[in-house]
Amino acid sequence: MPVSGQMTPDELRAALEPWMARQLPDASDVRVTDVVIPQSSGFSNETFLVDAAWKDGTGDQQVALVLRSQAQGHQVFPEPDPLRQQFETMRILGERTDVPVPRMRWAESDPSVIGRAFFVMDRLTGDVAGDAPPYTVEGYVVDMDPASRREWHRNGLGAMARVHAVDWRAVGLDYLDQSHHGTLGPEQRRNYLDHYRTWAMNGKPHDVIDRAWAWLDANWPEDGEHLELCWGDARPGNLMFQGTEVVGVFDWEMVSIGNGESDLGWWCFLQRFHTEGTGVDLPEGLLDRAGTIAEWERLRGRAAPNVDFYEKLGGFQFALVMVRLAESMGIPDMGWDNPVVTITGRLLDET
Repeated sequence: MPVSGQMTPDELRAALEPWMARQLPDASDVRVTDVVIPQSSGFSNETFLVDAAWKDGTGDQQVALVLRSQAQGHQVFPEPDPLRQQFETMRILGERTDVPVPRMRWAESDPSVIGRAFFVMDRLTGDVAGDAPPYTVEGYVVDMDPASRREWHRNGLGAMARVHAVDWRAVGLDYLDQSHHGTLGPEQRRNYLDHYRTWAMNGKPHDVIDRAWAWLDANWPEDGEHLELCWGDARPGNLMFQGTEVVGVFDWEMVSIGNGESDLGWWCFLQRFHTEGTGVDLPEGLLDRAGTIAEWERLRGRAAPNVDFYEKLGGFQFALVMVRLAESMGIPDMGWDNPVVTITGRLLDET
């Protein structure tokens, strides 16, 4: 579901062209040749597809870019920082690890340019699994043969496992330690999510969210021995593929340091959302929940004993996102009545 931008394409072109010229002091005839607002985008960011051209010492350049900025008018998360969480994280991953991300071009913190901070990256080409309609219903994944779907799914999980394998201290991602929420590990994650819950709900009761938090708070695992880079929004819709190979890992606004099982739990919950939540079976060839967990365990070389907890945590977090999204859309009742809440309640009933 896209977040509509506050600027029209023509307005953005007029603002961006002189700014881009300043980023390219050795270039001439810098032009923004096209701006498009994609039909599918994230909940918490504005996204624009930008085509640009310029002349430099090597000749005429034509580049396809993506501009992302924090959405105006509402926030999905309580502490958004697109330049550090997304731009800087992807820049470091692209330069110092084997996690496939786009080339990061420029970041701008001055809101006077387009009204808020933003960053620009190269545009990759490939296929992305859809959310609306979901990839389990129609699209290129459904069109694959079952063997290709299995390979596609395994490679997606492989990309997630590569994130967890990053030596985040060595590459310089220690700024993701949110020490103002406590000691890195279970304490920090719990305190951040308690803060998120308080901020998002603003004192309003919610049967499923309140019940989920009570259960999570009482069952939080002491798993701080695993401090890994966590992607946050780990799901097929945030991966770009060419065939069955992953060429891009996107959307890092939920990035953190913690147990990588949290990504696995989120992935499992989102798979439920795109099957149970839409009333369809998992397409043949895709790994079911047990197969997904087993594949992650194989890739990481360790067990995932707390994945049930992290799947419920994923439902809790997604339910908070839905509350914020519903308010931003002017239909607050949707935050209390949606498939995320239904599935999360069902998971709690099974405990």
